[in-house]
Amino acid sequence: MNPAERFTVLSSIGGECMCEEGLLQLLKRKATPICCIWFQPIPEMKIEQGIMKTIHVNRMIKAGFQVKILMADWFVQRKSKIDTLDKARTIGLYNIEMWKAAGMDLHKVELLWLSDELNHHPIAMDVARKTTMDEMIRTCGLEIYEPEVIPASEFFYPCIQVSAILCRRVDIWLLNVDNEIYAYTLPSLLKDPDFRNKANRGRTIFMEDEGEFLELKIRSAFCPPKVAGNPCLAYIEYVIFPWFGKFEVAQKEENGRNKTFANMQELIASYENGVIDCADVKLAFEKAIKNILQPVFSGNDEARALINALKVGPDIDIIMN
Repeated sequence: MNPAERFTVLSSIGGECMCEEGLLQLLKRKATPICCIWFQPIPEMKIEQGIMKTIHVNRMIKAGFQVKILMADWFVQRKSKIDTLDKARTIGLYNIEMWKAAGMDLHKVELLWLSDELNHHPIAMDVARKTTMDEMIRTCGLEIYEPEVIPASEFFYPCIQVSAILCRRVDIWLLNVDNEIYAYTLPSLLKDPDFRNKANRGRTIFMEDEGEFLELKIRSAFCPPKVAGNPCLAYIEYVIFPWFGKFEVAQKEENGRNKTFANMQELIASYENGVIDCADVKLAFEKAIKNILQPVFSGNDEARALINALKVGPDIDIIMN
């Protein structure tokens, strides 16, 4: 691939690039740029962290990038129920098993663990010294909480993250959208996009979702007649099309024959013109998601063993379906 084509690959992954011109110049100058992905292990793995991450990594590898994933296991201990590094690393291994089952080309990815190389405390201290508490609260997205309920551990995160980024010799960083390039985050499937109750598992699709629970989640998802603000269409655009290269809709008998869409523009045009409706979209969306997730977790004995190991202890509670 030439530099412009590789730039297009990265642009398709990131929702925002901090310095487009600098990135383009880097790609012209360096044949095999090093891209490092920041990933904090998570016991409840969303589809964007499993399937979308797999799609993005494989795209970068094919485009000639040297890909590294930095497993930020040390930060998982900020959560009171995951109070040891062993538990944090087990969660990370579970995430890796899910990537493997999803088809990530891990043979060409260098996996790194943050806990193995915590040697940048001087820089972290410098970051902390030059940052106010108000800036920390905004950076961590903690404005909605009263100061007295914010764990002090939350303020370690940005300091150590910045120091880890500055100390590593890489060309490109792929970060979370809430933190170079920001990865796209899928919207909530719920009607109210501002509803942030994490106990409501209907807000997103997890890698472990299956059976009737997954069916109910998709059938209950918000899918308005308009395209703007339609989370079902966003999932189709960023998960289904990149995975299958098409979107197949089995319409109701009275609506005519089945339709196969080659790209998002065709799908949007048919949706806006009433050729297909919300029911058609949800039914096809459900079928496609099932086909993606079924082999990833249902038959993944390694992943199940790792996550079940975390459920044994009385001091950690991971919600499973």
